[in-house]
Amino acid sequence: MGVLIKRTAFVKVFASTFLFLFLSVQAAGLASAQETDKKQESSSAEKEVASISIELVGGGRLQVEELIETRDGIWYKRGGVTTLLDRTRVARIERPSSGETPPVSAAAKEWSLADSKKVEDFFFSKFGRPLPTSAFGQSDIHNRWGLDHRQGMDIGLHPDSQEGVALVNFLRSEKIPYLVFRGYIPGVATGPHIHIGRPSHRYIRR
Repeated sequence: MGVLIKRTAFVKVFASTFLFLFLSVQAAGLASAQETDKKQESSSAEKEVASISIELVGGGRLQVEELIETRDGIWYKRGGVTTLLDRTRVARIERPSSGETPPVSAAAKEWSLADSKKVEDFFFSKFGRPLPTSAFGQSDIHNRWGLDHRQGMDIGLHPDSQEGVALVNFLRSEKIPYLVFRGYIPGVATGPHIHIGRPSHRYIRR
């Protein structure tokens, strides 16, 4: 009788141990599959975002998210950081062929500050408050930096905020030229904002 009890107890312990190991393996497999899916999604998202390729003189290539060419050089955004690249370092730029609209559309309409009311009216009707304009035309900071901002206006909104996204979508739909800045750039931007108008070219002081 004692032997039977011992065998029964052994079978129960063995079954419990086997079940625990089986469940552990299943859980590990599920976690591994989820991690693989996340990596694949992340890789896919990176490929979708980094769609513009900059081929550098002498070799090398940069995959960037956004790009705009100005007289000062080529501004590109990579990993959320905006950087100015000397034009002489660039051999070629390969843009996506999907017809996506770049940060400043090549098909953008002509713009002047006389058109600002259209943007102000949109923002007020959408959010019930005035457009938070931080610079309208030329300002002291633009004078100090030697930037021609006479036909530009700066909006004190982070481009990734709810209001910033809505404003950018409106500008894009109306083909109004704009630039977005997500942080401080020496001699270019004091902080996150949306610049409406063509890029501000530099001028040489006399």
